[in-house]
Amino acid sequence: MTLEAKPRLRGKLSKAGLGPWLLLPAAILLALFVYRPVFRGVQLSFFGSDIVGNPSRFVGLDNWVDFFATGSFQRTLWTSLLIAVVAMVLAVGVSLLCVLLLRRWIPGRGLFQVIFSLPFAYSAASASAIFYGLFGPSTGAVNLLLQRFGFDTVPWLQEPGWAILSISVTTAWYESGFAFLVLIAAIRNIPEEVLEAAELDGASGARLAWTMLIPLMRPSLFFLFVTQTIAGLQTFTQVYVLTRGGPSGTTTTLVYQLYQLAFGRGVPDFGRASVIGTFLVLLIAAVTAIQFKIANRKDA
Repeated sequence: MTLEAKPRLRGKLSKAGLGPWLLLPAAILLALFVYRPVFRGVQLSFFGSDIVGNPSRFVGLDNWVDFFATGSFQRTLWTSLLIAVVAMVLAVGVSLLCVLLLRRWIPGRGLFQVIFSLPFAYSAASASAIFYGLFGPSTGAVNLLLQRFGFDTVPWLQEPGWAILSISVTTAWYESGFAFLVLIAAIRNIPEEVLEAAELDGASGARLAWTMLIPLMRPSLFFLFVTQTIAGLQTFTQVYVLTRGGPSGTTTTLVYQLYQLAFGRGVPDFGRASVIGTFLVLLIAAVTAIQFKIANRKDA
């Protein structure tokens, strides 16, 4: 570094102040617990595994070719996307409807707000256990209720279509608490003067919601579309508790398949599991980029 460059560097650092130093701990933690594992996963995807799961030999693209060549790849990918989209639409849609209905004062509004935000307090395992009690094959509360009113029982967890729907509903309920809190904060930040002016112009009810409330809440809705889709693509606990990937592997998601390869079959195969992990990162990045592109196009 030249003598002239050193004073310029000191000047830039002095102008920056404490900002870079305050960011340094977060950058170190990200490097250790986010970027390093991602890099390690990419590295392991090009190696085979020995009997205890350690990388044994370099296999190049063999793991990737095997992953894409298997007949279950398309089904697993489609299942993951389907659960993510259905759960996101249900969670955001139901939460938005509840927020719009609770915008005006009604008796017990505070109690309803607590009830609708309560799923945020549950873990994925707890939520899945609750819904297993509802959708269980023999003693599930939903089927017992259907029988009581003279209807046929539904194979919620035994048939592929119903099983995917059950997992999607469980995921949506688990994610709806967070969506409700985000949307209720968004609607409270809308200036009342704007809504009063719209109501004076004749907008009310569904028209007010469609023309004023939802457009003003669009940043929060976009945030939820992205985060809830990512959460849906990472679905694991719901599948593990409700169906274990069945029936016949039709509810196996990418994350559950990764778990099966790495830990669930006795002999760990971290190479192929790392392929799925790397592919999942790329898939989430691609889905997020598409959502940003659509949002930017609408803004333009």
